[in-house]
Amino acid sequence: MIKSFLIFSIYLLLSSCSTSIRKIDSNLAIDDFSMTHFEINGDKSYAISSPKSLFIKDIQIYKLDKTKILFYEENKISYIIKSLKSSLLNNNKDIKLEGNVRLYDLNNKANTINANKAFWNIYKYEFTLIGDVILKNNSINIESSKAVLNKKENIIKFFKPVKYRYLNNSSNINYKVKADNAYYDLNKKTLSFESKNERVKSKLNF
Repeated sequence: MIKSFLIFSIYLLLSSCSTSIRKIDSNLAIDDFSMTHFEINGDKSYAISSPKSLFIKDIQIYKLDKTKILFYEENKISYIIKSLKSSLLNNNKDIKLEGNVRLYDLNNKANTINANKAFWNIYKYEFTLIGDVILKNNSINIESSKAVLNKKENIIKFFKPVKYRYLNNSSNINYKVKADNAYYDLNKKTLSFESKNERVKSKLNF
């Protein structure tokens, strides 16, 4: 789905299509912040945007409002992630998102994931979501305290405790499962459960 994020271009486009750039003390306020990262073949890898940002010079980080991240595959958007605010850390290698974090899967628009916070190192495949993580689509509802999206394999691992609910719209039956971990394959639309005591170990197809 999303190409290897280990291979990045040396070229990093940082553009501020801003109507104003102004100094606040020793910091720099930027309107309409945008940063686009390209792969070595010239394809877009990801893009980060925010209507308002503040570069804090002393600690060398960006503070962004209402952040949006676009992930690309073959120059087409595969995922969109939004949050109320975020921080670009470690020379823009890490990003921390906070407040109403929401991930949209554009390859299956029924899939959305909500969380309180999210962390991502741009040189790694994994995107970590923390706090009240909920995946919803037309068939399932999965809840956990933590989940990790592997962008290379398009598999989401939900960490214990995991609560799962499946509602068959053609009947009045609700299926509920509790397990240590769950794995949801975004490509195959399969859900697997596992527990250390092995009392729960199953795989569901949708």
